Amino acid sequence: MPLVLVIRYPEEAAGMLAWGRRVAAAQETSMEIVVCDDAAKGGEIEWMEGVGPDHLGELLEEERWGRVRMEKAVEALMSHVRVTKVPFLLIGKHNSGRGLNDSPERKLSRAVFARVPCAVGVLRLPEEGHDWAGKVLVPCAGGPHSRSALKLAEKLGGTGATAFFVEPDTDEVSRDVGERMLKKAVRKAGVEPESVTRKVVLGDRVSEEIRKEVESGDYELLLIGASNTGTIRAKLFGTVPDKLLQGPGGLAVGVVRAALPTGRRMKEALGQFLRLKVPQLEREERVALVDEVEGKARWTFDFAALMILATSIAGLGLLADSAAVVIGAMLVAPLMMPLIGGGLSLVQGNWPLWRRSQRAVLMGFFAALGIGLLLGWGARMMGFGLTGELAARGEPTLLDLGVAFVSGIAASYCLARPALSGALAGVAIAAALVPPIATVGICLSLGEVATARGAALLFGTNVVAIVLGAAANFFLAGIRGRSAGGLWAQRLFIVFALTCAGLAVPLTSVLVGKVTEPRMMERALTEVAAKGGYRLVKLRKSRLGGEPLISIEIAGPEAPGELLIEALRKSAEGQAGEKVRLRVRTLLEREAGEVD
Repeated sequence: MPLVLVIRYPEEAAGMLAWGRRVAAAQETSMEIVVCDDAAKGGEIEWMEGVGPDHLGELLEEERWGRVRMEKAVEALMSHVRVTKVPFLLIGKHNSGRGLNDSPERKLSRAVFARVPCAVGVLRLPEEGHDWAGKVLVPCAGGPHSRSALKLAEKLGGTGATAFFVEPDTDEVSRDVGERMLKKAVRKAGVEPESVTRKVVLGDRVSEEIRKEVESGDYELLLIGASNTGTIRAKLFGTVPDKLLQGPGGLAVGVVRAALPTGRRMKEALGQFLRLKVPQLEREERVALVDEVEGKARWTFDFAALMILATSIAGLGLLADSAAVVIGAMLVAPLMMPLIGGGLSLVQGNWPLWRRSQRAVLMGFFAALGIGLLLGWGARMMGFGLTGELAARGEPTLLDLGVAFVSGIAASYCLARPALSGALAGVAIAAALVPPIATVGICLSLGEVATARGAALLFGTNVVAIVLGAAANFFLAGIRGRSAGGLWAQRLFIVFALTCAGLAVPLTSVLVGKVTEPRMMERALTEVAAKGGYRLVKLRKSRLGGEPLISIEIAGPEAPGELLIEALRKSAEGQAGEKVRLRVRTLLEREAGEVD
């Protein structure tokens, strides 16, 4: 398969063509040339026949060439690379005299390096080149990108390529250790150690040792492996003094990235699909979103005041067994915003935002827990017990996980679209955050440890699922972070996903128990009632004063006797595994014409 050479503007054409042919010859392949040209139409590469444009007409030989608009180049190159399985793409970086750092040419180099899936080389051309002698210096760090650089250098220069390794000078065996490490790195790159020159130096600062080596040797190309756009400028413009890049025989500097792994390619393909199918947030919308989230997802006096007030309302509603009061507390609580901030920081790789938002979550949790403990202590002094509202939050199920995940999506969706902000109140009600914390504090004070444990699990489930839901929605909406510095976010996202999967196991077990237990109890009570000549009509489980309450309706010719009711109660307790209160309602049934 041919390699692809990208020419961004006329002044770099001659130099990039020379290097492109050099690389193509070393890799024993042909070359395709893609020229950025505003005369091109559409979003795909427009392959041309015959001579090239004015600045390439005399330079082209037998190469195939096409043109594409600068603003469409990244997507067009990605599509071409996927379809034709291009193994390597070469693009320039140095554009002296071409304007500011945010010029289209510079942006194109960064975007190609970050997104195009095949192996990519970014080359900074010297001001004046010289005849090629194959003198290449390759710092070897042992990673996949430095291995790709070394493999290319060996093809370009053979023994003229120098594999360079810096080993810290710690003791008398440091050089031997460095030589052994370098030999392993060379072999791991698929290169025979004898086919290149190997050099080990002792030092603590790698960049400084590379600079010294470049200055002392007669190298024509410095080839460095790198993984992300955040290091390109430092590698191309910070490693080598400007005096070595200028004048006759200047040094060329290249950065090589290996082909993107399968997971990264799948992520990019998904992003491309979403950009085509899902409405994406515009730049101004993203700016407004980040500004609002960063302003509200932090621990402030107002945040603390609302947390205390919301927890107080929720705690009193839980003790009063009033669902309406608990719902009111959900509307006051400010905890949803920092969780949405957590989801946004994950997709952006925004560590400061993650730190601020999670500090707000932790501080809010402990503030709410303290209020819950105080309310529980007061309730205990006054003789309150476990209410139905408290008990309801002590048995979370898989349904609660689903509600929290969807609520995270809904809340972030509404927040990103100001016209839908009125729906945020409904989302806050659906994803209860403060009531579970209040339940934990109250139940710990009342000595109801099992219910407190269940409520804590419910809160943790809500936190994890809402953050994941918000992150998923922001990714779908087109928010992406730079690859540099985002590794922590990727790892944390994986941890959250695994935690969510782990939580699903006990929550599913509870849900299955809630579904199957009433059925088993219903069958048992049906049998007991049938033996006494009655038919079970309805069964409902609830709690009264913190105790399980079983309400049943049976149909028969007369009111049941005490023996039957006692038998029904014992059967219900046997199925529930605890003492229960039984409430029996009788429906009198009599056939037409029957006489007493």
